[in-house]
Amino acid sequence: MQIGLQGKRIATENLPPSNLVFLLDVSGSMDAPNKLPLLKQSLRLLVNQLTEKDLVSIVVYAGAAGVVLPPTNGNRKDKILDAIEQLQAGGSTAGGAGIKSAYELASRMFISSGNNRVILASDGDFNVGVSSDAELVRMIEKYRDRNIFLTVLGFGMGNLKDAKMEQIANKGNGNYAYIDSLPEAKKVLVKEMGANLLTIAKDVKLQVEFNPALVQGYRLIGYENRQLAASDFNNDKKDAGELGAGHSVTALYEIIPVGVKSNVKLPDVGELKYQKQQVAPAAYKMMS
Repeated sequence: MQIGLQGKRIATENLPPSNLVFLLDVSGSMDAPNKLPLLKQSLRLLVNQLTEKDLVSIVVYAGAAGVVLPPTNGNRKDKILDAIEQLQAGGSTAGGAGIKSAYELASRMFISSGNNRVILASDGDFNVGVSSDAELVRMIEKYRDRNIFLTVLGFGMGNLKDAKMEQIANKGNGNYAYIDSLPEAKKVLVKEMGANLLTIAKDVKLQVEFNPALVQGYRLIGYENRQLAASDFNNDKKDAGELGAGHSVTALYEIIPVGVKSNVKLPDVGELKYQKQQVAPAAYKMMS
């Protein structure tokens, strides 16, 4: 069974003003054609979508973090593109220090009722900087509570650490995308810009209930790292998923109808919360 959820689409011209801080990994590990060069090409695509109501800053990290582009209006494209063009790879990775600098800059330039976001682009090779993953997560959560969210873009192959990058994006009320080509960059940063860079709903929880009179067993395919305990659905402080403008979510369930013999040990479905248990129609029983 397939279940789809569609977020409201917002035209590019109707997007709220954005305060975007690009946090770019320019360490030695990014010195490959499908890493920093592709990242620079991708950013050029995104810059073309910006307007004068937007603010853009660029922070880099490699050994030490630094601001290479102070807050600049989105219509000053030549200045932004020139800063991107000057980026070069080299040095070790001080990811923690870079994230701290980026969030502080985003906080200083905060736009009320706007889209305030740090966009981290890296191959995920955090080997120097913040003392622990827990400390990194606490920092991201602190700024998330101040409505400064995090988008993570992964580049390159080999040492790309998808799980870690997706985890920190989740903690920052943002999303993670992997970019391996210019067409994929166009899809993520242009065609689906609203879905990936603008959150319209925080901590979205989707709970599906099957009537045991019709379905004797079910399992969700995938989303293992997104599943919540039943008790967490009533806890609004429990972090859940975010939904971007125009973002679509698809869930697939494998189900075992009543009457079908199965050697799978099935747990008790429990009492229904959202409906009254219905008796299966005679025709359905005959089909089973």
